[in-house]
Amino acid sequence: MSDLNTALADVEAEIADLQARLASQGNQCRELVKEQDVLREQTRADFDALARLQAEASNEVEPAVARDLLLQSRADLDRRERKGRTLDDELKRLLDEEQALQQRSLDAAAARDAAGERLQQLRDQVEATLRSDSDFLAQLDTLQLAQARWDTAERMAASAHAEHDAKAGAYQADPIFMYLLSRDFGGSGYRGWPLLRTVDGWLAELCGYDRARREYRTLTELPGYLQQHAAQAREEAEQAHAPVQAARDSAAALSGGGVLSSILRDAQGALAQALLDEQRQRQAVDAQQARITDFRSWSDTEGRSVLVTLARALSSRNLDDLYRRVAATATAEDDAVLERIHARRLRLAEIEGSVGQHTSDMETLKASLASLQATRRSYQLALDAERSSYRAPARSVAEPIMTSLFATASSRPRRSSTASSGGLFDWGSSSSSSSDSRSSFWSGSSSSSSTRSDSGSSSGGFRSGGGISGGGGFKTGGGF
Repeated sequence: MSDLNTALADVEAEIADLQARLASQGNQCRELVKEQDVLREQTRADFDALARLQAEASNEVEPAVARDLLLQSRADLDRRERKGRTLDDELKRLLDEEQALQQRSLDAAAARDAAGERLQQLRDQVEATLRSDSDFLAQLDTLQLAQARWDTAERMAASAHAEHDAKAGAYQADPIFMYLLSRDFGGSGYRGWPLLRTVDGWLAELCGYDRARREYRTLTELPGYLQQHAAQAREEAEQAHAPVQAARDSAAALSGGGVLSSILRDAQGALAQALLDEQRQRQAVDAQQARITDFRSWSDTEGRSVLVTLARALSSRNLDDLYRRVAATATAEDDAVLERIHARRLRLAEIEGSVGQHTSDMETLKASLASLQATRRSYQLALDAERSSYRAPARSVAEPIMTSLFATASSRPRRSSTASSGGLFDWGSSSSSSSDSRSSFWSGSSSSSSTRSDSGSSSGGFRSGGGISGGGGFKTGGGF
C-alpha cells in the first residue's frame, strides 16, 4: 500500500507541473494574440493612410501612380474628376457673389455716411440759427444747469454708496454697538428695567455709542437720500431738455431735416441688409470650401469608398510593387508609412510562428496530462481495492464460528453449568456425554464447517478436540 501511495503522489506532482506549464503557455499565447490584434489594426490604418497618399498623388503624377487600382473603369474616375471641377466652379461662383456683396456693403456704408453728414450739417446750421434767439438761449441755459445738477447728484450718490460699503462693515462687526442699536438705545423706542438701563448706559459709554450711532445713521441713510435727489435731478433735466429738443426739431423740419432723416434711416437699413447678405454668403463659401477639402482629401462618401478599395488592393500587393509605387511620388510621407507596414508584417510573421509553436506544445502537454490522469485513476482504484481487502478478514472468518457455537449451545437440553461445559468441550469422553449431546454437537460442527466453507476463509479448518484456549485444532482464522 505504501508503494501505491508513493506512486500516486508522484503522478499528482507531475500532473500539477503539467498544469502549471499549460497555464504559462496559455498566458504567453494570449499575450501574443493581443499584440497580433493591435498590429493588424495598426497595419490596416497604415494601408488606409498609404491609400490616401497614393490617391492624392494619382491626380498629380504622370503616369498615374494608383489609377490602375483606384476604380474598376475609366468612367468612374472621369466622373470623379468632373465632380471635382464642378465643386471648383461652384466655389468660384460663390466667391464672385461674395465679392459683389462686399462691394454692395461698402456702397451702402458710404451712402449712410453721406446721409448722416448732410443731416449733421443741417443740424449745425439750425443750431447756429437757434443760438441767435434769446428764448432758446434761456432754455439752453436752464437745460445745462439741470444737467449739471443731475451730474453732481449722481456723483454724490455714487460716493455715498462707496463710503457705506467701505465703512459700514466696521460698525456691523461691533457686537456691543449692534446690540444697543437693535434695542434703540437713546431713542424713543428704548425700554428696559433700571438695572438693565444702567448696564446699557455703561456699555454705551464704553464703545462711544452716541457718536457711532450718528455716523452709522449717516452712512446708511445718506445713500438713499442722495439717490432720490439724483432721480429728481434727472427728471428736471429731462423736463428742461424737452423744449430745447422741440425747438431744434421744429427748426430742422422747416429746413428739410425730415427728408434727410428719412434718407439716413433708409441708408442704415440698406447697409444692415447688405452686411447680413454678405455674412450668409461667407457661410456658403466656407461650406463649399469644406466640401472641396473633403473631396481632395478623399474624405467624402465616394472618396472613402474608393480609399477602402485602394487599401485592400494595396494590401494584396507584394512589397516590391509597393516600393515601386511609393518611389514614384515626390513626398516622403508614404515611404515612412510603407516602412512601418514592412516592420509590422515582419513582427506579425514572428508572432504567427510563436503562436503555432505554443499551440503544438500545448497539444503535447494536454496529451501527457490525459495519460497521467488515466494513470492516477488506475492507481487510485488499485489503492481502494487494497484498502478494502485489508479490512475484510477480521469479520468474514470469526462471525461464522461464533454463530455455530451459539447455535450448538442453544440446541442442548438445559443442564447444570458444569455438565453443559463438559459436554461442549469434552465430548470425546464416554463417561460425561450422552448420545444426544454427541448428536447435537456433531450437528453444530457440521453447520459451522459448512458456514466457514461458504465464507471462503483460508484458515486451517475446524478440528475436534481441545478447548477454546487449549492447544487443540480449533482455529478461527485470526483468533476468536
